[in-house]
Amino acid sequence: MTSSNSAGSPTRRVLGIDPGLTITGWGVVDGDGSAATAVEYGVIRTKTKSSRAERLGQIAEGVRALIREHEPAELAVEQQFVAVNVRSAMVIGEARAAAMVAAADCAIPVFEFAPTAVKEAVTGWGGAPKEQVQQMVMVQLGLVELPEPLDISDALAIALTRLGELRLELAMARS
Repeated sequence: MTSSNSAGSPTRRVLGIDPGLTITGWGVVDGDGSAATAVEYGVIRTKTKSSRAERLGQIAEGVRALIREHEPAELAVEQQFVAVNVRSAMVIGEARAAAMVAAADCAIPVFEFAPTAVKEAVTGWGGAPKEQVQQMVMVQLGLVELPEPLDISDALAIALTRLGELRLELAMARS
């Protein structure tokens, strides 16, 4: 969904996704790159006793349902982060792929952001702890409570990062 705010600036609805096999955080944010509003947020929880394929299917269907309900113009997702545990990175990558396939099924463009880019966009420092990201998301979206669990605040931060990038794209287009 793209519309204009009272100042005539285009607003965009972005679905942010923080992928995980057990808990996938999501947040729908409307904004124009300067101001943003949280529309709704939550988590997709998979059943740990289900097979991996079934859990990935649950994530994909959950994302499709969110797209149908909220009609975002774009989906923003965190890029794969490979730390010490390669198995964990692979599982997160699969959850990420499930969300991306769901977006492709719905003809929604996908934008990917490195974890450090998300932290820098929201807090000003790419090495910020998750709790600082959570605090800044609360402030930037004018929330009265911390968005919890951290999967939700991460998803909202990813959406905010895309909206910040949009502001730059619009400024460059005017030049």
